[in-house]
Amino acid sequence: MHIRFFILFILCLGSSVNGYSQTVPVEVVRSEDKIVIGRKVYYIHIVKPGQTLYSISRAYNIPQKEILLENPNTYLGLQAGEALKIPFVSEEEQQAIPDKQDGDYTLHPIEQGQTLFFLSRAYDVEIDEIIRLNPGVEEGLQIGQVVKIPARKVYLEREGFPSEDDMYIHHKVERGETLYSLSRQYDVPVRAIRRANDRLIWGLKYGEYIRIPKEVEDDPEEIEIPLIPDDHIAEEPVPADLYDADALADADALADADCIGFDLAGYDRPFNVTLMLPLFIDRNYPVELPDTVDKEQARELYPDYVLTVNELYRGTVPFLEFYEGARLAIDSLLNAGLSVNLNVYDTERSTEKVRQIMLEQEFRNSDLIIGPVYPENMRIVADWAQRNRVNVVSPLTSRTELLTGNPYLFQVTPSASVELEQASIFITNFPGSNFVLLHKGDMFEQELVESFKSNIFRHFSYNSNFDNLVFKELIYTDATTQIEQSLVPGKKNIVIVPSSDQAFVSDVLMRLNILSRNFDITIFGLNDWQRFANLEVQYLHNMELHFASPFFIDYNDENVKDFLRRYRRNYNTEPSHYGFRGYDIMFYFLQAMKRYGPDFRDCLPAMRTDLLQADFLFRKSDYRNGLENNGISIVKYDKDLNIKRLGLNARMQ
Repeated sequence: MHIRFFILFILCLGSSVNGYSQTVPVEVVRSEDKIVIGRKVYYIHIVKPGQTLYSISRAYNIPQKEILLENPNTYLGLQAGEALKIPFVSEEEQQAIPDKQDGDYTLHPIEQGQTLFFLSRAYDVEIDEIIRLNPGVEEGLQIGQVVKIPARKVYLEREGFPSEDDMYIHHKVERGETLYSLSRQYDVPVRAIRRANDRLIWGLKYGEYIRIPKEVEDDPEEIEIPLIPDDHIAEEPVPADLYDADALADADALADADCIGFDLAGYDRPFNVTLMLPLFIDRNYPVELPDTVDKEQARELYPDYVLTVNELYRGTVPFLEFYEGARLAIDSLLNAGLSVNLNVYDTERSTEKVRQIMLEQEFRNSDLIIGPVYPENMRIVADWAQRNRVNVVSPLTSRTELLTGNPYLFQVTPSASVELEQASIFITNFPGSNFVLLHKGDMFEQELVESFKSNIFRHFSYNSNFDNLVFKELIYTDATTQIEQSLVPGKKNIVIVPSSDQAFVSDVLMRLNILSRNFDITIFGLNDWQRFANLEVQYLHNMELHFASPFFIDYNDENVKDFLRRYRRNYNTEPSHYGFRGYDIMFYFLQAMKRYGPDFRDCLPAMRTDLLQADFLFRKSDYRNGLENNGISIVKYDKDLNIKRLGLNARMQ
């Protein structure tokens, strides 16, 4: 096996640094240089010819996996002279790490494309452990080679199961089993199995031991239930984000009877919904003019009042549109038989105002809270909602820190890391292409560039395409010849430009468009580009721009056309994306309550409904946390001048 990998740091003079091919491992001397990055301490180790990842990890007493995670480039081999970040671990912390015991092992025959990193992920063991049982494998694996893998009894140790237990049956998961099939086999509800296995975050893993309760408690409300994509078939562990989302949701719906048992007709009261928006009403003084007063007179009589929509306070307009879209969603569902009490509060941007609102009885009777908008106000409301077990929706911010430890919070706008994750997954649908990561070497965008690169390498490593990956990193200055040298004629060239600098993007696209006459070029950019005013749209179509986006409005969609007709008829104006967002959020969460009742939290993975600009798919990273929208679509600019949304967490189209 070989990996074709080129890193091109092309500077103004067009010089490049070539990779060094490792030979015989040499002694590693620990560095004494330390730096602090993001409040974390690292050694800086300069790689010397002949040093291997294994020898470096031994010298610093750090698992190879930790070095890989901190230095994504090392997935594809070390470079002589490369500076590695090595996490600093104190002697006390190292002594606290228990040594793994020698024991039984399983035999794994190596197949095409499998690496030590793959084996480590597949069997959930450290690379060091595999090397310990198989001396020499760090120098390379061969197809058909049989490798010893530490026994899976580690799962029993990790969960801390006692050897004798009167409360649980210890079941070893076999291929093809699901939580639903185990529920049927042992006559135990799926939720009871979830509660008995706190670490069952991403579903079943083949070979893992799980607890099956012998007796089931009658009161499930006292225990927080982990939300997981819980009923995929047990097989070799693979990353959760590679599962088919729709299949998971369908299976979850079948497995979880509590999500299909709500009787709306028998529910004896309206749903109480609270909408908290910074409308800044006090800064607007609208007035209805008597028929006898013309506008010229009104200017004299009411100098401080808002007389037209165009005179509204600028901060009011987007949130007024959000409210208007939300009202249209409520109207749609009222016609379908839903009963709703809507309480709308103007939070301005005042924490004191929010605290006053929270004292009102109508607020305290809420079944669902949407808003506030700003993080400082959302924190106050989210804390109250957690204590009182009320579902609360963060409608606009992409900051995720409030999700930690609050299972009642829903974040509609995905974080940048989720967008990058889904974009990276989609990019792996182009095996055999020439990949070029193009950026300007700006320190302010370095974290974004490294994240994109790390995600792409990680997702390619999950399949055999990784071994033939051709990936080039180009630090671009201002010469078209620099880009041309990185392209390959007669082959698809995937050019990734993770930049939010409008001037830089515009210049790069102009030069790439010239080169597209002689090269097959496809561009992967960022969602931010939709806001750029000076990009040449024809260039985007010529090179079939792709980007990941949680929100996209298809004006040819019949639901969108119907919404626009209703919005224009009711409000005599055109909606911005805030109006669409207000409609989608209100419609989605009212539909959730209509189908599953006020306690719909654990049912959202089974929830699918047609929305205007989004496909919501709520997931949580841990059962203790809130749910973040992972519904990312890939948007594509076609050569025929159409713009298409390829669908939820799109695969190759």
